[in-house]
Amino acid sequence: MPEPLEVVSGAHAVIVRVIGRLDAKSVPALLARCAEVRANGRNLIVNLSRVEFIASSGVGTLLSVAEEFRKAGRTVRFASPSTPVLTVIQLLNLEPFLPIDAN
Repeated sequence: MPEPLEVVSGAHAVIVRVIGRLDAKSVPALLARCAEVRANGRNLIVNLSRVEFIASSGVGTLLSVAEEFRKAGRTVRFASPSTPVLTVIQLLNLEPFLPIDAN
C-alpha cells in the first residue's frame, strides 16, 4: 500500500500529493503536513489527482486548510482534483471556498 502523502519542496511552494483515500484515517497526516508548511511560512499546493475517495472528514479538512492558510496570509491551491473529489466539491457547491486549479 503506498504512503498516503508525497511531499516535494519547490522554489515557490511545497507540493503535497494525496494518494488513495482522503478520510478519517489519512486526514491527520495531511493536517500535520499542512500545519508544518504554514508554520514555515511557505505556500502550499495540494495535488488531489490520485485521490480515489473523499469522505466528509476529507472535505472538512480541505475547507479548514484553505481557511487556515488564508488567515495566515499564505496561499494554498488544490490542484488536479480527481473525478471523485471534483464531483463531491461540485455537489456541495464548494467551488467558491476552495481555490482549485484543474492542473
